Amino acid sequence: MNYQQKLATAQNPNTPTKTLELLATNEAWDVRRFVAKNPNTPTKTLKQLAGDEHVYVRCGVAKNPNTSTNTLELLASDEYSYVRSGVAENPNTPLEILEQLATDKDWYVRRCVAENPTTPTKTLELLASDEDRYVRSWVAKNPNRTEIIERLVLMTDYKLSTNAA
Repeated sequence: MNYQQKLATAQNPNTPTKTLELLATNEAWDVRRFVAKNPNTPTKTLKQLAGDEHVYVRCGVAKNPNTSTNTLELLASDEYSYVRSGVAENPNTPLEILEQLATDKDWYVRRCVAENPTTPTKTLELLASDEDRYVRSWVAKNPNRTEIIERLVLMTDYKLSTNAA
């Protein structure tokens, strides 16, 4: 298989798991990234790819809905915020990990928690007072928001705008 064929095969959701397992060891990081993102990639292969040296491969694992809880937990403390944001976006990320990521130093990670439709109300309440307006705007768009959370977002926006004046 040439490089383009490997890329296409790694992206194809109908690719057999054995083939994906072989492609997971490919020297080209972008081939491994597409294997990591593939919904047909086995959990054990995703676990292996979670230790990949390339940040985009690890992010692909973080976003994959088949990634195990243990692997998501490992990736939630990755040094790169891009990987942590992938964990925050994953609809299967356990609530405890979403709570942890809601206090991440990087605003984009917190925004991804605010956007995740599985984020619990308690965590959205915390994010409703976030210093970053983009985080607060995603809280307001979350399907789990409540009227109280909407008021918190508005109050925080008002306080920040009057303090800036």
